[in-house]
Amino acid sequence: MTKVAVRLLRALAEALAQSPDFFEPIYRDAPNQHIKVIRYPGSDAAANGQGVGAHKDSGFLTFVLQDAEEGLEIEAQDGNWIKARPLQNSFVVNIGELLELATNGYLRATVHRVVVPPPGAERLSVAFFLGAQHDATVPLLTLPAALAAEARGATSDPDNPLFHHVGTNYLKGRLRSHPDVATRHYSDLIDAQAPFDTAV
Repeated sequence: MTKVAVRLLRALAEALAQSPDFFEPIYRDAPNQHIKVIRYPGSDAAANGQGVGAHKDSGFLTFVLQDAEEGLEIEAQDGNWIKARPLQNSFVVNIGELLELATNGYLRATVHRVVVPPPGAERLSVAFFLGAQHDATVPLLTLPAALAAEARGATSDPDNPLFHHVGTNYLKGRLRSHPDVATRHYSDLIDAQAPFDTAV
């Protein structure tokens, strides 16, 4: 999976008129790759229909292998939610925040969520994440003029700021994605100032 993700990352760099190894210095020595197997048990949507709230992934790319149960949704530019219907023998590929930062918003990180299945059903998915080493700083691409004109800037959301320092961005993502764990074990970090960087 790492090889597949790196191949796509190199192709994206080339498509943006960069050297294919443009991103290699910030992942080569210590790529941050991991896999999660995620189970969403069915429940009554009236009680709590949210499996995972709306969020972006912190890394470069995410590959999601879904079973036959629906639930993954992608936010469109107009704010509507589109179902990412399961297709056999395929991955859903999400762009992460590192690519949004590096391209000054030309590529946008995929905002997505998961709605739990109905009672009596369950959803299983396998997510593979490729990121950069924690002590790296995200480089900013010099885009060709035509592409740069379409870059909208990285998202500036006070409730979900982006940081050029990779480790700070990951920490922010973890605290935000798992608020119950963060509150229980890392309450001192939730309101702390980012230690390495200022927000975009």
